[in-house]
Amino acid sequence: MEACRGLGADLAVDYKTDDFVDAVRDFTGGGGVDVVLDVIGGDYINRNIRCVATDGRIIQVGVMDSGTAEVNVGALLPKRASLIGTPRCGADRWSRRSPLPADSAAEMLPLFDSGRLRPIIDSRFAFDDIAAAHRHMHANANVGKILVTVT
Repeated sequence: MEACRGLGADLAVDYKTDDFVDAVRDFTGGGGVDVVLDVIGGDYINRNIRCVATDGRIIQVGVMDSGTAEVNVGALLPKRASLIGTPRCGADRWSRRSPLPADSAAEMLPLFDSGRLRPIIDSRFAFDDIAAAHRHMHANANVGKILVTVT
């Protein structure tokens, strides 16, 4: 959590020990957040609906839990919130229209060039150490991307 705060997060929640729905409600005064980015899926969808603000968006980019869930549409509708699904990687993502609008990309890419935005690199592994890289990732020990060098 300190790593997230160090990167500028206003709120960091340890989902293993704290309820992020309560934390978001308290932090936003009950208003919710504009965007929820979810890599878990499954039963998180209804918790995400409780966190999202009116006219907000829930963007589903992965399913580490389950690809199916019972959704409380009755809670989603009054918020006029959007539920958007998009893959975060893979060849199919690049063969179709990008989920990032062109104007957003035009705004964001210069921020990377200037250094205002930057990728967070956790660690680097040689290709011969790929098993160690997987162990590192499986242990949830990384904060940021794990790079594997292929020579």
